[in-house]
Amino acid sequence: MRHLVRRLRHDESGIALVMALIIMLVLAGTTAAIVVPGQVNQRSALTSADERQAFALAESALAYGEGAVYAAGQTGKSPVVGDHDIGTQPGGGDGYWSAVVGADGITWTITGTGTVNAVTRRVHAQATDPSSTTVTDSGVWNYVYADAAGTSCATSMNGSVTISVPIMVRGDLCISGSLNFTGSQLQVGGNLTVSGSAKIGSSTTKITSLQVGIDSTSTSTCQSVTPGTGACDGAHSPIYANSVVKGMSVTPQMPCIGQPSSWDSQCTGANNGTWAKLHTYYDAQAALTKTGCPTNLFDNDTTLNNSDTSISSVMLSNTDYDCFVGTNEIKWTHSSKTLLVNGTFYFDGSLTLSGTIVYSGQASLYFTGGVSMGNNSSFCGIANCTSSWNPDVNGLIFIAGCWSNSTGSTLTTSGCVNLSGGATAQFGVYCTTDYSTAGGSSNMGPVLANTLNLGGSTASLIPFHYMPPGTPLSTRFVTVPEQPPTNWSG
Repeated sequence: MRHLVRRLRHDESGIALVMALIIMLVLAGTTAAIVVPGQVNQRSALTSADERQAFALAESALAYGEGAVYAAGQTGKSPVVGDHDIGTQPGGGDGYWSAVVGADGITWTITGTGTVNAVTRRVHAQATDPSSTTVTDSGVWNYVYADAAGTSCATSMNGSVTISVPIMVRGDLCISGSLNFTGSQLQVGGNLTVSGSAKIGSSTTKITSLQVGIDSTSTSTCQSVTPGTGACDGAHSPIYANSVVKGMSVTPQMPCIGQPSSWDSQCTGANNGTWAKLHTYYDAQAALTKTGCPTNLFDNDTTLNNSDTSISSVMLSNTDYDCFVGTNEIKWTHSSKTLLVNGTFYFDGSLTLSGTIVYSGQASLYFTGGVSMGNNSSFCGIANCTSSWNPDVNGLIFIAGCWSNSTGSTLTTSGCVNLSGGATAQFGVYCTTDYSTAGGSSNMGPVLANTLNLGGSTASLIPFHYMPPGTPLSTRFVTVPEQPPTNWSG
């Protein structure tokens, strides 16, 4: 029995040893399972911290770059190209930025870079500099406009007519006689005076808007008081308007084609009385290939000298033609009295319109002399000259230089563009001196002239929304402010 017990004891010792070994292996595996992930997590934590710091450095560098771009733009300069270090930062690492300008010259793509312990992050954004740009201004073409200024009553209107088109004048406007203004808008850059039995609107039918004074600091007055007050509040005779304000919503200016500055304040320097633009345009047309063009249609010699007296008889003759000057086309069909015009043309003389003519196309026609109509003639962009005329489909601009001699050193001062005797027109007019309507004549197109003499009948003004090619347009500088950063990525 004792031998049996002793053997059993020895057997239990072996089992214990085996159990001990098993437990040791399990504990060793558990320790490894705990230690190895811990080491991995520690390395990941260190890498994550580096990434966060690198990202923070990249964002800081981007902010430095944006500031540099905006600061340079304020002075009209550009930031220096290349990489720009942002210096020592809290937490260590390196940061720098760079900027590249786009094709428009004002939009910059900025890159911020941060590096910590070989971990690099980059972020990007776009910033737009403040900038100045030149834009064309066609706002004045929504009116019948007088450019005269600098003298008392620079523009005067009187008589017993009713004017129902929008009017804008750059200087003073004096309305007298029994004239009745019923147009939707009246803008006056100088002083407005209404006398006699003349009136603006009525107590029952007020005009929409009256604006007086070029800006809020102008000394311009209306009936000798500040616009919008007293006798010029729009609610008293002789001025009735739903809105009366000081200041103008459209810059009153007439584009220059080279006339003397005494006629147009925009003509300065090389343009003052030299007709430089008109000569340039004329020479450019002369160099173009011409096909199908009648003799003396544009000129009777090779010099811009107001010499062609055959323009009217050739343009509107009993012979059909289809004339191309480069890509510009003018086509006359005498049997139907229709004229197709597309492009820009320069005629060295004056034009007299007669009969009933319907035109089509979009074009600008320049004349060194003037333009006249009378004897119940019509020249319209739609049959029967109805108010359904759409100048954005069929619209012409007649530009009159008003030369009275061969050099343009003296000008026709009265009725350079003249509509009389019941004439009906549908075209825009640019007249360097005086535009005149009388005898029941009317024009539905906008007008730019130095002075106005309106004695025609009531007619609606239909504005051009898209100006034909070659239309004289003013330009102005517009400052575009900087824009907040956009298009962030990283």
